Amino acid sequence: MVTVACLCPPNAAGEVRHPTGDEITLREHLDFRAALTARNTMMLVKTEDPDATVADMLAALTETYLLVGIESWSLVDAKGKPIEATKAAIREHLFSRPDIAMGVGNAADGLYSQAVIAPLVALASRSSPSTSTDESTSVTKHSSPPRKPSRPSLPSSITSIPTAGTAKTSPSLAGVSNTSQNSA
Repeated sequence: MVTVACLCPPNAAGEVRHPTGDEITLREHLDFRAALTARNTMMLVKTEDPDATVADMLAALTETYLLVGIESWSLVDAKGKPIEATKAAIREHLFSRPDIAMGVGNAADGLYSQAVIAPLVALASRSSPSTSTDESTSVTKHSSPPRKPSRPSLPSSITSIPTAGTAKTSPSLAGVSNTSQNSA
């Protein structure tokens, strides 16, 4: 549970409804769908914005933690009726107060980051095998002579001669083609 400055509208007398603050309860852990939602959020941010920075992805991740991680809160409306902690209500009441949202976000990061980010780190480390070696990686001199430069390739048999001015050819008996040029 996180206690924050009261986010509720003042009461009829204009006083703060919860002088000791509002209580926001975060789920103890994210279920499969919520954890996968958080992980997919990071991938979508990068897909939608290839220039997204790590900071952008982490901010989106924390925002998702709050949307899927807030279980309940003590917020009430102007009439004193409890406000359900829906995604729309979280956006309206909590995200409109970044100073308070950041504090709750830090608590959510502490609860959920290990479960969401650790599998990604493990996956990345498996896909990038260790490159350590017992031998020196310094440049060594070889005793064999340097290779001779390869010969330049022969010109291509394909030409770029314009064919607009050529006429149909007929095979000659000598095996050479007779091409007649049109004179236009």
